[in-house]
Amino acid sequence: MDRKDFQKLLSKDSASIPSVLLFEGDEEHMKQDALHALCKKLLPEGLEDLNRTLLESPETDQVIAASETLPFMADRRLTIVRNHPALSGRAEADDRLIEYLPSVPPSSILLFYCISKPDGRKKLYTAVKKLNGIVTFAPLKDMELTGFVTSAFRDLGKECDERTADFLVFTCGSDTGMLLTEIAKVAAHAGDAPSIHPDSVRAVATPSTECTVFQMVDAVVSGQGSRAFLLMRNQLLAGTDRMYMLSMLLRQFRLLQHIKIMQYEKKSAAEIRSALGVPPFAADQYVRQAAAYTNGQVKNAVNICFDTEFAVKSGKLNQEGAVEAVMLKLLSLRRKS
Repeated sequence: MDRKDFQKLLSKDSASIPSVLLFEGDEEHMKQDALHALCKKLLPEGLEDLNRTLLESPETDQVIAASETLPFMADRRLTIVRNHPALSGRAEADDRLIEYLPSVPPSSILLFYCISKPDGRKKLYTAVKKLNGIVTFAPLKDMELTGFVTSAFRDLGKECDERTADFLVFTCGSDTGMLLTEIAKVAAHAGDAPSIHPDSVRAVATPSTECTVFQMVDAVVSGQGSRAFLLMRNQLLAGTDRMYMLSMLLRQFRLLQHIKIMQYEKKSAAEIRSALGVPPFAADQYVRQAAAYTNGQVKNAVNICFDTEFAVKSGKLNQEGAVEAVMLKLLSLRRKS
């Protein structure tokens, strides 16, 4: 089930919640919110600590003992197991734990909480899946993400239109926890102004690596080599991995190539925006960047990024200086136009 399905479960009687759950997914803020809502649903105020057990990488005996403990002045108690090694490590859960899961009493809920993506091939994951207990917290997308931003600003007493919300998402990324931090900064910078505008976002929001790579490509498109290298150096000084930057550059030019192909196929602007799977603001900017290249130039740019990434991964090229080399080739490619 996804987070919306889980929210519907929480709106019903607590008895409808499965006795075994597993929280997974990249959207950590939403996952924490769901855990908070589950605790609020199950645990009477003032008796939370008596009806909740938190275990970190526990032995099977600890899990069973906690789950078999009766709730105190509550209908159900909650056992939270964080980062069980049988979900993400090399180990497998022992047979006793797998066999116990269907027997977790109705008075208990056993929740496996995963920070990282669990291995879906593991026996423990498969066992929870058979009990319909997997809850996936995927990143928000499109209008749902825009609505999250506008609602968060509204909670702070600020109005924000959809285009500005899209611009903030494009600048900072889609992680809702990070977005809330940036929203608070932007709202504070706006002062007494009732509305949020893109200038406030530009002034204080921290650009994501994806946004910085977009700005780097923008600088390459306009022949601003110094600006492109300054943006790149700032990212490296901030600790961004060179291989990640290479992969983001490759993704960027593949998007531009995708646009070129769709334009050749006479796709409408709306179809192109939909196919790209990015906010409308970002889609418009990608189309603008693509217009600065010929089909052949975009193909060459993709090959430059791909060949360099492959050379580093295969050991033919040192990672140090790889991004710099790609940037020089991309700038040279633009100068030939």
